[in-house]
Amino acid sequence: MKKLIKILAIFVILIIIVIIVVTLAKKNDKIVICIDAGHGGNDVGATSKNRYEKDDNLKVAKLVKQYLENENIDVVMTRDSDTTISLQERCKIANKKKADLFVSIHRNSSEVGNGIEIWTSSNKKEKDVQLATSILNKLSKTEIQANRGIKYGTIKGENTNYYVLNNTKMPSCLIELGFITDNQDNNLFDKNIKNYAKAIADGIIEEIKNNNY
Repeated sequence: MKKLIKILAIFVILIIIVIIVVTLAKKNDKIVICIDAGHGGNDVGATSKNRYEKDDNLKVAKLVKQYLENENIDVVMTRDSDTTISLQERCKIANKKKADLFVSIHRNSSEVGNGIEIWTSSNKKEKDVQLATSILNKLSKTEIQANRGIKYGTIKGENTNYYVLNNTKMPSCLIELGFITDNQDNNLFDKNIKNYAKAIADGIIEEIKNNNY
């Protein structure tokens, strides 16, 4: 009888250990998203009068972080203040944290042009394109001047790549959230900044669900 009780006790202990291990494994598998607020510090990015791209990027990034964390998703920021962060360091942060997705937030600039576009790497990786598509579909349902679509490579050509997209090890995309040089885009940005941030977060969440991250 004592032997049977001892065996049962060992069995119960083993079950408890298995439950603890599985629980910890699930906890460690929590989704991690890296949000990159483009430019910062001495690097102001594009400008328009007294408006700096670095500031708009950070405002949106912080809101996206908030919306994602409300859904119990871990968020890593490449910067959360007005600091200078190199492109190499941004990639290092995302890769070190083993983020599942990387989203870089920017604003566009040109003498002529308006609307929103999203960039992915020149090799058109399926998961990169899916991420960009999910986010752009959500943004297109907000108040924007134009949906400029998904673009590949860089403005220099489809055979080139933005550094942060080429040197991060997870699916990634770079959002150009309207033209800072266009007054109407700026008005829409200021009016809809929370809607834009939520759309980006919703697109990320949709991609997480669709690909079982």
